[in-house]
Amino acid sequence: MEFFSISWATFILLLSCALLPQQIKADATGGGSLLFLDNPHHRFFRTESLASESEISMTQSDVASTVSVLLGFAPSSSHSSVSSSKLDGLLLPNPFDRPRCVFMLEARGIDQELLSELDLTKLGLGAYNYRQLVAESSQTAVELPEDDIILESLNEFSGDECDIHCIEQELVDLASWLGGSYTAEEQLLQGKFSIPLSKGSFLNLDLLKRADQIFAKELVSLRRNIRGVVSMHDLAEGSADPALLLMGSFVGVQALREHYGQDDISCEGLELFLNVAAKLLDSLHLSYGGQFVGVVVMNDNAVPASEGMFNVKLSSRTSRWLTEKFPAAPNSTSAEVKLARRALAWSTAIILLIATLMGVHYLFNMPLTRDTLLYSNVKLD
Repeated sequence: MEFFSISWATFILLLSCALLPQQIKADATGGGSLLFLDNPHHRFFRTESLASESEISMTQSDVASTVSVLLGFAPSSSHSSVSSSKLDGLLLPNPFDRPRCVFMLEARGIDQELLSELDLTKLGLGAYNYRQLVAESSQTAVELPEDDIILESLNEFSGDECDIHCIEQELVDLASWLGGSYTAEEQLLQGKFSIPLSKGSFLNLDLLKRADQIFAKELVSLRRNIRGVVSMHDLAEGSADPALLLMGSFVGVQALREHYGQDDISCEGLELFLNVAAKLLDSLHLSYGGQFVGVVVMNDNAVPASEGMFNVKLSSRTSRWLTEKFPAAPNSTSAEVKLARRALAWSTAIILLIATLMGVHYLFNMPLTRDTLLYSNVKLD
């Protein structure tokens, strides 16, 4: 009887071990999605992924390290070998050819199920790489040096204020820019917004509905802020360009899903959002000479709505390196080191001075016949 109980326990253990990798894989693929938008004329990502099945997914820490490397800086000191392998499967191996400018956008309310309804190859996104995101419950810091970097929040861009009349005009310009139309009504921000999509259909939004209005306003704000960044860069043309990180969030698709659920309009809104992100990246390419890439992070309720999945942590590269290599010492130790160095310098100088004086003294008082160099070929009696 004891034998059967042991065998049954062994069977349960083996079955659990067999199902554990599948459970881990299911958990890993149950997060969000990542789109790395590249420049098709100057690639910074690999054209054909060398990643294995285990490297298809990336954690938030992997994404943060990727952004650091794209900006031309070293990743976090806690970067693991597994993360390095994932970056190697994504980025081209030339460390001297990095874009130094990253457009990082977090889109909320988008899970893999919603994204899977789109055929990304037919959306006109240009060159891109796809990864699955293993979301974490807390924010992840993108560690960057405090020098040679410009950070710009697209949600808090310091441009001119845009009132309701300005937004109405921006909606007209946005519809025209996307090849669609905006039909205004007597009251502002209550018109009809119609944009063509890839399959020949149209995304029709009625701004009387709060969700539709939020989505349209988010598109207007995103385009307006990117346009402001381009204008500022054009005004400063000719000066040295530090690394640039644009960070922002987009909640338009989340508003559509909360109102319509997993409906066609939510999927169409996601398609339009991705098209707008790709077109905005094209405008950044034109302004920055192609030295720009996009990172679109899509996840559904990964963190509280008031927070983002990523933040930026600035630190001094030199001071951090010195701290790691030479730990800070008390003031007394520093004084002792200075005293020892000064004593060594004085003693060395005194020894050299004495040696020089002795050499000069013996040189001038040496008999000529003892000079082997002058009298080497002379025979004296």
